[in-house]
Amino acid sequence: MSHEFKLPIIDISAFTTDSNSRTAKLKAAKQIYEACQEEKIKYSIANEDYARGYQRLGENVTRYQKDWHEALDFYKPIPRTHPLVLKNLPLRGENQWPKNPPEFRAVFSEYIDYMLKLGAQVMSAIALGLGLEENYFEKFLEESFWVMRVIGYPDLRNVADKDRIGVSCGEHTDYGCLTFLNQDNTKGSLQVQTKDGNWINAEPLYGSFVVNIGDMLNVWTNDVYKSTLHRVIHKGDSYRVSVPFFYEPNYDAKIEPLEPCLQIDPVKHHEPVVYGEHLLKKVSTNFEIIES
Repeated sequence: MSHEFKLPIIDISAFTTDSNSRTAKLKAAKQIYEACQEEKIKYSIANEDYARGYQRLGENVTRYQKDWHEALDFYKPIPRTHPLVLKNLPLRGENQWPKNPPEFRAVFSEYIDYMLKLGAQVMSAIALGLGLEENYFEKFLEESFWVMRVIGYPDLRNVADKDRIGVSCGEHTDYGCLTFLNQDNTKGSLQVQTKDGNWINAEPLYGSFVVNIGDMLNVWTNDVYKSTLHRVIHKGDSYRVSVPFFYEPNYDAKIEPLEPCLQIDPVKHHEPVVYGEHLLKKVSTNFEIIES
């Protein structure tokens, strides 16, 4: 693995909350995974839509291999009149908020509101960078179908069934616009692939987010901004915790290459795609439910 390439660092501190606040979110997240299995399984994704809720170790699947992490997933709440509900499609359920710690829902509801504002600000900056009006993306993002995951990673070296487990989280790109990763101080776990195919560590920097470009921003920019291929291989004594927030387009947003990006490269590398359809296709292969 090459260590020569370094990740770019962009200062967006003017738009962000203080580091202590983000650390508090990680502490609350870790408390969830310190609970007994009987408590956590009360919030199983099988209770709802096989997307919102808790996944046990090995239930999340990437590229047909089980991932060695556990997670709680939350999506934008949707009304009962939403097409997902009326058509009985995946992602139609309700978020399952743990009752312990008691402040969990309030803490993370506030965090979601903050992250939505941060995502909109960064997308406005990207619009300006592409030569567009600052508010260009607003109509595609005003009902962002956001996702938040609260993930716990035990030491991969302790896996008994190594033939059926891939890594902590297999290599993949994210589905939407931007991912803001709030992670603890564990080093040597999160890796991103450079354009020459080498894997490098994305080490935590106190007070910062790791920001990934997602598939929809890749389509919009016609490969000017490429979605970030990344993975997690956690082999350490600590229990790693991360809280990625996925800032996504509206569920029904139609995404296609933008004119300024076609001026850079007139060949369209992507066909138009509806974000919700792309999301459903991805999520449908994500889980292998373990029977109790």
